[in-house]
Amino acid sequence: MDWITGISKAIDYIEEHITEPTDYARAAKEACSSPFNFQRVFAMLCGYTLGDYVRMRRLTLAGEELLSPELVWAPVFFVLRKGGKNVILIEESNIERKTPMRRFLKFFARLFVLLLGLSLCISPLGGFAAYNLEYEQAVGNPLKGFMPFYKQGGADNSVPYSMEWFYVPLSALMSDSGEYTIREGLEPYLEEISARGNQAVFRVYLDYPGSGIGEKAVPQFIWDMGIKKEHYDEYGGGWCPDYSDGRLIDILCDFVRELAREYDGDRRIAYITTGLLGHWGEWHVCLPELEASKEQKAKIISAFAENFKTTRILTRYPGTPGTTRGGNVGFHDDSFTHSTLYGESWYFMSKMKKAHQTGAWKNQPIGGEFRPEGQSAFLSGAPLDGYQDYSECVNVTHCSWLMMAGAFEENLGADEIERAKTASAALGYDFTVTDARVMKIFGKIYAFVTIKNTGVAPIYYDLGVSLGVGNEKNAQWTKAENQKLCRLMPGKSAVFSAQISIDDGQSLFVRIETPLENGKPIRFSNSSELQRADGSLELGNMMRF
Repeated sequence: MDWITGISKAIDYIEEHITEPTDYARAAKEACSSPFNFQRVFAMLCGYTLGDYVRMRRLTLAGEELLSPELVWAPVFFVLRKGGKNVILIEESNIERKTPMRRFLKFFARLFVLLLGLSLCISPLGGFAAYNLEYEQAVGNPLKGFMPFYKQGGADNSVPYSMEWFYVPLSALMSDSGEYTIREGLEPYLEEISARGNQAVFRVYLDYPGSGIGEKAVPQFIWDMGIKKEHYDEYGGGWCPDYSDGRLIDILCDFVRELAREYDGDRRIAYITTGLLGHWGEWHVCLPELEASKEQKAKIISAFAENFKTTRILTRYPGTPGTTRGGNVGFHDDSFTHSTLYGESWYFMSKMKKAHQTGAWKNQPIGGEFRPEGQSAFLSGAPLDGYQDYSECVNVTHCSWLMMAGAFEENLGADEIERAKTASAALGYDFTVTDARVMKIFGKIYAFVTIKNTGVAPIYYDLGVSLGVGNEKNAQWTKAENQKLCRLMPGKSAVFSAQISIDDGQSLFVRIETPLENGKPIRFSNSSELQRADGSLELGNMMRF
């Protein structure tokens, strides 16, 4: 017996017993099939499940009964589903046709039939079979995870990464005579890093303790102006300029404006940290008399916030003057796991709480550096005395990225590499597809793809989601305009949809816009067997009959 004949016999049986509990096994027997295969093929051929068919038929019959002019009375039940059980709340009977209740019934009967008609116009597209979208965590996605320090030729990639960190002295971006040389100073880094498919994260400094650059990190014209400098021995020693000098602050604000004019929105750059002030550009000094005032710090923050409209900016300390709960500057914890969680007043989250900025991560990124002294022990799995639990730090801060030089050393063992991969993937967003459907709505075909963020943070750039139809080598892509991926908070799901045209044998795909042109793609945390080289995920296929 062929399937068409078998399903016709099954439908005849169902129609004869439409007012009785459905015996799915008996219906399958009429089609000479097992219940499992019968329901699967029924859905493919008819465009909806057997249960949907029975429900729609019963609703149709109920609507016809309610609209019948011969109807004088009808029992009406208002049912609330509670705790998995149907609980009857009200029962009305012997309702005359012209009573208010009758008019109430007639209105809802018509609404009932209208909704039923809509349901008949909106149905799954027969023949589309979605794949099993199992979760498999993606590692090395853009804009998140561990990153190495920049070096020529790139770092060891046993632990996948998508960003590279570098420091750059102000003297590389401004000449000794005061002219801007920003492009000359940054382009060599950006060109090499982007050629590897990665994005850059960097900080400009005037003072790097323990390095050979010393006072030459500051362009000579600043010293010639009479800006004071002091030598210090802490942290390996160095020269600290007088950050409280208003002339220096004005120069730095002008520099920030020029930096933004040249590079705001440049996709080769993932994030910029404010730097400029303090040792390593971390906004603290060991000589208090040379520290910038609150007003001066706020002036630097404002220069970044007002001029960088696209590229995301982070500064060292929560509560820094000029930062606000809803502002456009995030924060970086450069002693991650050492002094991150609530505790001493100077701990990162203690400062967050005091500044009422614990929710800043919802709009602005959190980053930082895994405390260097603890990196080796963490990767080896050894106890970390005096350090805080890594997973708790990630979950509480909602951190997206960390400098982690130790994860990219060439002599790491297999266990250390796996531990680094897992820890890196735990940072930031994590998108997985949980459902894919193709529906026919008023004669047009639409794809609906549900994406869930199982990570600890959103993605902070407005990247589009597109749905494609075709095969691995050639697909037609349509952008889903109904949702924004950057608004997808941790633990939440959103359905992205687009009108498509799909034929027998074609597959449905989904992909996220790549942050860097020709750069590494954002991969979904789904089965690697469904992943494609461009980062797209194959969701299902139109079966041939």
